[in-house]
Amino acid sequence: MIEGIPDGWELVRIGPVCYGEWRLMESGSVKQWDVMEPSLGWAVVLRKIEKPKRYRPFANAAEFEPHRDRWIEYTSPNHGDCSFYRATAFHNERVWLGPDNSGKTYREAFHCLRFDDGTPFGIEVTE
Repeated sequence: MIEGIPDGWELVRIGPVCYGEWRLMESGSVKQWDVMEPSLGWAVVLRKIEKPKRYRPFANAAEFEPHRDRWIEYTSPNHGDCSFYRATAFHNERVWLGPDNSGKTYREAFHCLRFDDGTPFGIEVTE
């Protein structure tokens, strides 16, 4: 961490600022350069550090219920023909779908299933 760089930001360079880039202001705030031409003077150019989203298994049926109509696929390439399924049943501990008649606990499902948009079969952690 470099002293003076706000949390959540990282140094790109010290030099002219180009359109759309972020610069560190004297006040310590960060402001986007919205002028089409590069700056004449030099500035501290920053980039927002993108934190990857984190997920955890669904804890119960109430957490899974809003997702019950989404398409789901197995993450393992050894599982077959890359088909998508929908949950056929669920309760507080398990979810059932497609060819898997035994169902899976939410923890098991978290490790072997994902939604059709690529997100994990779980709930986003927002802390």
